[in-house]
Amino acid sequence: MNDDLTGPLERWPFEPDRLVARMIEIDGDRRVLQIRVELGLLQMELSGRPDGGKDRLASVEAMVLKEPAFKIEASLAAELRSEAVQVHQRYVALLALECFDLVVEDTSRNLRMFDLCRDRACEVNDRTILEQFRPQVLATRARSAALIAIGDRQTGVARNIIDAAVNEIRMGLSEGAAEPPEIPMLEGMRDVLQPQLPISLRHDLEQRLLGALASENYELAAILRDELRQL
Repeated sequence: MNDDLTGPLERWPFEPDRLVARMIEIDGDRRVLQIRVELGLLQMELSGRPDGGKDRLASVEAMVLKEPAFKIEASLAAELRSEAVQVHQRYVALLALECFDLVVEDTSRNLRMFDLCRDRACEVNDRTILEQFRPQVLATRARSAALIAIGDRQTGVARNIIDAAVNEIRMGLSEGAAEPPEIPMLEGMRDVLQPQLPISLRHDLEQRLLGALASENYELAAILRDELRQL
């Protein structure tokens, strides 16, 4: 068996200015994710734990179903965080490939892990240390889910997804905390999706509405107002 990677690495050069990733099929029906890094090649499984090892999150979730009072000790919390880092690296690469459905799966997985540690970790630090990353993961999931909806021509669904994520991020902030940058990013994406009137038509309707109000023609003003809202 020839394990030399020189040929594959030469045929797929590293590019320092962007994340280089690809999806390949092996063994006929199995897909894996590959990432070209400066020192070689990373290969990840698409489901479960990226390195193909024992899925710690799945085992903890099974234990919680079996023992509702289950608590997460410090060593297990550290293992879960390490696994979450792998999952984070995977979904960053999946974003580059625009595999938004898989990004939604991975971000949802990490959020479940965040919840478990927050609610069940024995140590205070293990319960709180991941919360600083929650807005980023929520925003990434919302952006990916919204892009799926946009691809299906469901812009209203996309806006609802973004609004729900913004509300969830805000609800998780402590009193007096500054809003994280993920909120204006999501709101900017949502605003782009808002239906816009042609400037000339909107201006014309607004001027007619002002004229109707000035002349106390409230019946016409109500019609023009409703027309603006409908458009």
